[in-house]
Amino acid sequence: MVANASHSTLSDALALIEASEDFRLLRRLPTPPQSGDTLGAEQFVGVIVDVETTGLDHDIDEVIELGMLKFTFDRLGRVGGEFIVFQAFNEPSISIPAAITELTGISDGDVRGQRISTASLNSFLHDSSLIIAHNAAFDRPFAEQLSPAFANLPWACSATEVDWRSEGIVGSRLEYVAMAFCGFYEAHRALDDCNAVGNILTYNLPKSRTRVLAVLLQAARRVQARVCAVGAPYDLRMPLKRAGYRWNDGTNGFPRAWWKDVDGELADAETAFLRRLAPDLVAPQLFRMTARTRFRRMAPGHG
Repeated sequence: MVANASHSTLSDALALIEASEDFRLLRRLPTPPQSGDTLGAEQFVGVIVDVETTGLDHDIDEVIELGMLKFTFDRLGRVGGEFIVFQAFNEPSISIPAAITELTGISDGDVRGQRISTASLNSFLHDSSLIIAHNAAFDRPFAEQLSPAFANLPWACSATEVDWRSEGIVGSRLEYVAMAFCGFYEAHRALDDCNAVGNILTYNLPKSRTRVLAVLLQAARRVQARVCAVGAPYDLRMPLKRAGYRWNDGTNGFPRAWWKDVDGELADAETAFLRRLAPDLVAPQLFRMTARTRFRRMAPGHG
């Protein structure tokens, strides 16, 4: 009776909070993600990926934990109800920095003697149609160091390929997006982050009411052009920045130049803009970008 009374009191309190415009209630994200979708006859397999690493540098840092969630989906972005888990530690060649242990809770003792088997990764990924990461530009290069299977699959990014701002969500950090949907979770462990992404994929966006996964599927189907302003002089940096260009240092297989990704049909207009800026100096170079090549550190045709 006491337990029932306590549960009833909590339910009443939660109902009052949710009914008030002065408070916002956050609920712990369910593990595994929950989806009540009924899928169409044509179904595909998606894998959510997250890595924890010794640092942020793809050239010198190493994976210490890999988490993955496998699920089914259909062309409309509906998500199946079963999520299959993969989690593994990996011992790096150096001691885990104290700041990383403080952030993730992963210590040298957790990873000692642990190796992520390429065979186990290939087995888990063999039927996959799409890899999803929250900040794929960070996760994909690290994942590709673990298995070439990651390099052969299309990727989507739930951080950058959903226009969160236009939906009234002003930040794209995973914790912030979860809170925008009134959820919270323990961040900075691979499986916890995967679980958060899995939950978010099942939500409808606040304004457009479009399923988040449906937006990512549309983004994955896009063919873009990466336009590199090769040869652009230093004094053009400000107009290029204003036009949305970013600097690339040339270590990733793309030219050492200012660059911008545009939809394929806009590539001619973009190259014309660059030639107008400096007709005799800028030599625009274009690369075809798809879900199989986006977020890689190597330009298409390299590696």
